[in-house]
Amino acid sequence: MEVEKLAIHDFLSKCMPLNKLSSDALTSVVKMMEIRYVRRDQTIFQIGDVNHDVFIIRQGAVEVTDAAGNLQGRYEEGEWIGFPSVLSQTPIAMFVKSIEDSLLYCLPAADFLALIKQHEVIQHFFSEKKQERLRNALRESRPGNYSLLALHLKDLAQTGLTLSPSISIHEAAVKMTEHHTSSALLIENDQLIGIVSDRDFRQRALVPRLDSSSPLRQIMTPNPYTLDSNAPASEAVLLMARRNIHHIPVVHPATKKVVGIVSNTDLLRSQSHNAVYLVGDIHKASDVETLKQLSAHLPKALVNMVRSSLPAYDIAHAISSIGQAITRRLITLAEQQYGPPPVPYAFVVAGSMARREQTAHTDQDNGMIISDDFVPELHDEYFVNIATVVSDGLDACGYIYCPGNIMATNPEWRQPVSVWRGYFNEWIDRPQPQALLYASTFFDLRHLYGDESLLAGLQKEVLEKTKEGTLFQAYIAANALGNQPPLGIFKGFVLEKNGDNIKALDFKKRGVTPVIDLARVYSLVMGLPLLNTFERLDAIAEAPGGISDERIADLKDAFEFISMTRLEHQAMQIEAGKEPDNYVPPEELSTLERRHLKDAFEVVATVQSTMASNFQANRFR
Repeated sequence: MEVEKLAIHDFLSKCMPLNKLSSDALTSVVKMMEIRYVRRDQTIFQIGDVNHDVFIIRQGAVEVTDAAGNLQGRYEEGEWIGFPSVLSQTPIAMFVKSIEDSLLYCLPAADFLALIKQHEVIQHFFSEKKQERLRNALRESRPGNYSLLALHLKDLAQTGLTLSPSISIHEAAVKMTEHHTSSALLIENDQLIGIVSDRDFRQRALVPRLDSSSPLRQIMTPNPYTLDSNAPASEAVLLMARRNIHHIPVVHPATKKVVGIVSNTDLLRSQSHNAVYLVGDIHKASDVETLKQLSAHLPKALVNMVRSSLPAYDIAHAISSIGQAITRRLITLAEQQYGPPPVPYAFVVAGSMARREQTAHTDQDNGMIISDDFVPELHDEYFVNIATVVSDGLDACGYIYCPGNIMATNPEWRQPVSVWRGYFNEWIDRPQPQALLYASTFFDLRHLYGDESLLAGLQKEVLEKTKEGTLFQAYIAANALGNQPPLGIFKGFVLEKNGDNIKALDFKKRGVTPVIDLARVYSLVMGLPLLNTFERLDAIAEAPGGISDERIADLKDAFEFISMTRLEHQAMQIEAGKEPDNYVPPEELSTLERRHLKDAFEVVATVQSTMASNFQANRFR
């Protein structure tokens, strides 16, 4: 084989899907190939042309635009162009030109079609839609995994023994013995009203010598904590550790009817993860130094979860739960130091912790919503002290001070309900640039400690207003479009410099943020109270006038792939002893990963385009 053909053979052997062929089959393909050089800005395909060739890019890059001049994609080394029109046997539908001097390998259409007929793997590769490619890439990257963090409660819940609260303690003990169970659910009028366990029999019946003929309701734990069946098993571990309980009823997410019960034994029988059990130690920590030592385990825990091929949703949920546990413990320690609050308050968190989407690199965003009984001259010193302990403690544990000063230590974010109501009314009624900045933070707000009703009532009012505020909707949609996915990735003009002045792709700004912002916009417009991006997307699909199920499924796959690429990068940095960040150098990614990322970014860009049209957002950009 001549030298030039050897060079082509070597290159094609590394390109999908030709790398799946035998050496002899690939040699046959090489013999069909022709070489073509194109200059920068040279047209390769015109709309309406009849196409006779398929190309693979050896060097350089090309740009694809539609009839209106809108960018549809940029392609680079190792990527194919021209095949859609050959497969469909229709004229060229897009305008294609080179954006730098390029070297292309050309395969005549007849040879390309023959190649597809001969090799199923080639046929599958080119017939597969980008959505299917993404879905398969996610499936292949995640082998069967039964880690505690990958399981959901519906996978672990057992059919619980149900009893009437009116039967005697003795009768209940007999039934529990017969069923070999250490707990029972008490049902009345088809509703769960309580739970009893062996511990209740010991502490509430035997020790006080209660008459065994007494009704069972006398020793039950009323209104027990419950979790939805689709909640991750890690959530049960966290709740058990936080509340010192050993059994949790599992309910249907929609009807709230009991579907089973999960015990600490059930959880221990399944594979577990050390990161989850950090919460138990956090709950018992007596000072900030201990919390600091415990938080030092988080980077390693993140690496372990990534290497275990857990979904991005479960990894972020677990990491966020640890951060929330640390925050709650700091508040508890602060109240032990300064006493109970003089008036009710709610400590709230915003941003990624509120959405339960934290990774290895994060700051703190928090505030306090205080009862309208608040009198600054009498009460503010107390809340300043609490906020300071929490904020300083979080910083010591690696959750750095917010660069934008969105913390409860800032008096602007430590205010009574009426002031917060005024903030939201101003942001919604007069959506100025600063208001839009706050919208991306404070419209993702989660109660973490204290009087939950203070936030719940406010959020209900806010969602009623965002459903009606058409001007606000247009502005936040336009603001969300400020972060566009980088469809022309890995060329110098789309990469950004990180702290070391190295050009890389910002996977926070251009990767996950466009999807987070998009989900927030639709949730506010539809008045949906959910905060997590995956959960918001599910709710948007179910809501009248939402995005279609198919499009949501594609968007979730795209978000998962982008998020996992970001997490993989951070895990690699941690393993190398570096500080994790969001900047991924292009050379860190394989050709296949780049292709899947482009598929993911194109999905996001398509939904962004629909959002811009739905809310006429381009008027405000």
